[in-house]
Amino acid sequence: MNTANKLTLLRILLIPLFILALLLPNVWQGFAPYAHWVAAMIFLAAAITDILDGKYARKHNVVTDFGKLMDPTADKILIVAAFVMLSCSTDAAHPKYLLHPVVTIVFIAREFLISGIRQIAASKGVVIAAGKLGKWKTTFQDIIVIALLLYDEFPFLYLNPYLRYLIEALVYVALALSIVSAIEYMIKNKGVIDFHDC
Repeated sequence: MNTANKLTLLRILLIPLFILALLLPNVWQGFAPYAHWVAAMIFLAAAITDILDGKYARKHNVVTDFGKLMDPTADKILIVAAFVMLSCSTDAAHPKYLLHPVVTIVFIAREFLISGIRQIAASKGVVIAAGKLGKWKTTFQDIIVIALLLYDEFPFLYLNPYLRYLIEALVYVALALSIVSAIEYMIKNKGVIDFHDC
């Protein structure tokens, strides 16, 4: 297994650890002060592996079937897991969600839609590369996951209201990028789907 695929596999293995970090305070209250910090660091490490495996694969021109399948799959599982965990109460003692469920539904629906188009394209021998808007969408999504996790941990409490406004703005930017990039994706690849056989 080459280095790029090992990084992809590492990203997949970090996902259950990320989820565990957020759920652990329910059975061990002593971990509660550290849960969001640990989850944020795990998520950041996973996001970095996404950057590194792509760079390694391009630099060494390493393309495998495992990488084609698992790299985008790992990305989707990671971000969906993060959004779902942020949209539900992971602390039974203090139930609340950090991200509105409707926002999460839009994000996840977009991923399903793009994955479906890619699958159809792949069945026709067409490889669709990620666009710039899609990459910006991913960057903003990664930022808001970490920002939402660490929002309550920010040491200067008097700044929290202003931080909240900033984080909400970032969420709306990521939401807009998700919708616009999906529309762009469908327009650019409209020839992939044959609507005549509907």
